[in-house]
Amino acid sequence: MIRRGFLILMAGLLAACTTPVSVPRYADITFAHLPKIKLDVAKITVVEAYQNQTTPPNVDGEFPVPPMQMAAQWAKDRLEPVGSSGELIFTIKDASVVEVPLKTSTGLTGLVTVDQAQRYDAHLVVEMSAQNPDAGTTAASATTVERKRTVAEDITLNEREGVWYKMTEEIAVDLNKQLEGGLNQFFGAFLR
Repeated sequence: MIRRGFLILMAGLLAACTTPVSVPRYADITFAHLPKIKLDVAKITVVEAYQNQTTPPNVDGEFPVPPMQMAAQWAKDRLEPVGSSGELIFTIKDASVVEVPLKTSTGLTGLVTVDQAQRYDAHLVVEMSAQNPDAGTTAASATTVERKRTVAEDITLNEREGVWYKMTEEIAVDLNKQLEGGLNQFFGAFLR
């Protein structure tokens, strides 16, 4: 009887060890809730000059929503061509996120301390240029958004991805604000 109870207990413990961890799902980051910016061009071209990286120290390709994907979505959701000629080129020059190891405590202090172990440095650069030969107008601007975030050495993979997603959301807010400002400042002849 005792042996049988022990086997049942062990089977229960082993079953608990194999319970799958739930993986969170993250929504796409979009700008469809914001009004369209109408431009006097016939065409808008999005150029992804940067390629997502997954080799260390880069981690941008591992983000639930990579910054480059978010930036391209901004152009698709916000910019609307309403002219009969001309083109606006929206170029994503950089959308990198680099993992930087931080110094952590060692020895006895390291055993009782939870340090910040990594820092993530995000760098996003977007350039816009427009020309309308019929109207004789040209315009250009460049926007840079940077964010940094540290994480503790005991963070789980799911928690890390949550931090990455939050970083992309924060970059999106900054990017939207700066691109709107750049359009208002430099593209007045194209705004409709």
